[in-house]
Amino acid sequence: MNRYFLLPLAMLAILCTPTKAQSITGKISGQIRDPQNRALPGATVILQERQDSTVKKVSLSDTDGAFEVKNLPKGDYVLSCSYVGFQAYKSGLLTITETQTALRLPVIVLQASTPKTLNEVVVTAKKPLVEQKIDRLIVNVDAMLTAAGGNALDVLAKSPGVMVSTNDDISLNGKRNVLVLIDDRPTYMSAQDLAAYLRSLPGGLLDKVELISNPPARYDAAGGAIINIVLKKNRAAGFNGSLNLGYNQGRYGRSNNALLLNYRTKKFNIFTNSSFSRDRNFSEETYSRYFFTDAGLPQSTILQTSQSNYTSNGWNGRIGMDYVASPKTTIGILFTSSTRPKSDRLDYTSNQYTGLMQLDSVSKGYTDGHYQSRNTGLNLNLSHKFDSTGKLLMANVDYLTFQTNTNQFSPIDTYRPDGQLANTQERLFIIPSTVRIYAGKLDYTQPLAGKAEFSAGLKSSYVMTDTESNWFNQTGDGSVPDYGKSNHFQYTEAINAAYVNLKKEWSRWAIQTGLRLENTQSTGHQLANPATVDSTFHRSYTWQFPSLYLSYKLDKRGDNTLVLSYSKRIRRPGYQQLNPFLFFQDRYSYSGGNPNLIPGYGQSIDLRYTYKHYLGVTLAYSWDKNGINPITKAVGDQFITRPQNFYQGHSLGIIPNVSFSPTSWWTVNISAVLLAIRNQGNAAGVTIDQQSNLHEVETMNQFQLGKTWSAELTGFFPGSQFFAQTKSSSIYNISAGLQKTILQRQGTLRLTVNDIFYTLVMHSQTVALNQISAFYTRQSDTRRVGLSFMYRFGKEANARKRNTVGSAEDEKMRTN
Repeated sequence: MNRYFLLPLAMLAILCTPTKAQSITGKISGQIRDPQNRALPGATVILQERQDSTVKKVSLSDTDGAFEVKNLPKGDYVLSCSYVGFQAYKSGLLTITETQTALRLPVIVLQASTPKTLNEVVVTAKKPLVEQKIDRLIVNVDAMLTAAGGNALDVLAKSPGVMVSTNDDISLNGKRNVLVLIDDRPTYMSAQDLAAYLRSLPGGLLDKVELISNPPARYDAAGGAIINIVLKKNRAAGFNGSLNLGYNQGRYGRSNNALLLNYRTKKFNIFTNSSFSRDRNFSEETYSRYFFTDAGLPQSTILQTSQSNYTSNGWNGRIGMDYVASPKTTIGILFTSSTRPKSDRLDYTSNQYTGLMQLDSVSKGYTDGHYQSRNTGLNLNLSHKFDSTGKLLMANVDYLTFQTNTNQFSPIDTYRPDGQLANTQERLFIIPSTVRIYAGKLDYTQPLAGKAEFSAGLKSSYVMTDTESNWFNQTGDGSVPDYGKSNHFQYTEAINAAYVNLKKEWSRWAIQTGLRLENTQSTGHQLANPATVDSTFHRSYTWQFPSLYLSYKLDKRGDNTLVLSYSKRIRRPGYQQLNPFLFFQDRYSYSGGNPNLIPGYGQSIDLRYTYKHYLGVTLAYSWDKNGINPITKAVGDQFITRPQNFYQGHSLGIIPNVSFSPTSWWTVNISAVLLAIRNQGNAAGVTIDQQSNLHEVETMNQFQLGKTWSAELTGFFPGSQFFAQTKSSSIYNISAGLQKTILQRQGTLRLTVNDIFYTLVMHSQTVALNQISAFYTRQSDTRRVGLSFMYRFGKEANARKRNTVGSAEDEKMRTN
């Protein structure tokens, strides 16, 4: 235990040691005005490297028209400025040297444009699809044409290294149990609920996606990795916003629409976004299950076909305000709300055969389901700068509620081989659930001498869940409770955390090390009913989570960089995974929870080489203990799936990402995940010891077809997957998009085609079942044609935003 505390103490001694080998950090500043000497706030400032015209910085002028571009290495630069209604400005050569580290430019006066000139002079800075940072990979969503008109889950599925499985589990670079954040705040949802929420979130609301394989200490230790979805915000002065409309058609139509509004003055910033989505899909599935005797002879067979479809409407709203109480203090409030009513219908036919493949019985049933989900959240935040050196305190308080109501009616008719009705069973399921979350967080940052920085923080969260699973058998006398399968489960969890983080830069070396300490207290309570006794469990544990980043520039400019990173993470059970209730799927399939689950943990170490933003290659190794995975067992002819602390795993992988331009109008981005995996597991009578290779390749080709036309062609090629009890075959997906800018570049039209060849058909096998072979196929509405329109109004800008990180950061993907 003490060895983890020695690491940051040793680093603190190193960081406070003076050094002469400091890198050059220059800055370029100035002021932008019109011919009447009036300030031009929100003007776009672009700084490019002279050598290859790479965009180094994109900034905005403040309310006084001033700008400052900092942290510039030695080199030659060219600066350009643009403002709506004015002619663009381009500077001469600007040079940062050892003796000239600060350049103060004369006042830049932009001349008014005539209408004709405005149409002809266009200055744009196109963001690349992928940006590589020291601790994360950033995907700029606006640069992904085929995401237009879709939803946030579509965007994730197209992001490098991200996989979304058939049961909506999200993984990053082969790491499962990913913590998904929205604007640095957790979503606190199960994998299935999170997927439903992301489907209701239009892709037009997303600004970027941050992929963090080894998160630093300031982040909660939950999850194998972190994906942070950053929503669009416009902080330019005055009133501005954007409208996003999207529709796509497959067998069914879907729509994704969003409106973003922002109004900013010197003292107030008021912002809001609202969205509506309509999601409709179908699924056609087949199950084939073969049962054998101890001697290996056929005993029975179940063949099932099912057709399902659902319709879901999603409303999402956010409204917030920042108040600048003083030049050093800003106070903010943010309110979020969403609702997702959904209805679905599943029809299935199951044929059961004898060992000689003679028909034994036929079951026909359906499930008619209606669901209501309402989520609300309130965040209060404060940011205080103590002085001009960068000493900063940030505070956040969060309150969130999640309420769901499920109502399902499931009749089943069983027939003899001659077609005569043998049995009828009707069931009704009513499942209300409530989750309440309280969280508070403090983060402090203290710059130190010699380009060093110390940060520390505290966080506390308290979660209460209350879920009822009520089963009823329908009879001629009405609904009769089935207390043997009904359940009422309550769960509380308190997590208290503290962290310290230290970082320092030299001319070529940089280091960042941190330690996070988390204490967890949890209690589960299954309430008694006439058939179930009252029972409780309590768990208490304290774990330490170290993290480390070490980087080295192989050349003076830092074009070639090596980064070594390490982190330890915890995998806590989802709130409802601890609930032992059974959930009905069909005549032969059930799922449930497991109150005996304990947290698992994982460690990973990566070595990454990058060349500018063109190339990145990562050598990754990770190992997991007590990993939680759903395990399927056969009870008679029924499959029952429950989570278990099942696997111990090791993986070694190479993860390359490359971007290049064969021509001036063609840009290629290729990413891949190549893993060698060893998984061992033993739980609930199921044993595995498997070695497998996993690969996934994604390609994106972007074409500039003139000043206002562009196109995109993407390919997604995941190979066969083998993990725990699931073995799936390889698939692929080819998609394309076409874009046209209109209305003086304030409007954008996009036409997209996803899964052109309709190849996203899933084939999988469930293995490690005693004397049973089980196969599954599924296809859905993946081939779609879409049209979207985006219009920006007001002053367009990408101003820097105050980094408000919500205090709820641990319980995401755990409310189911």
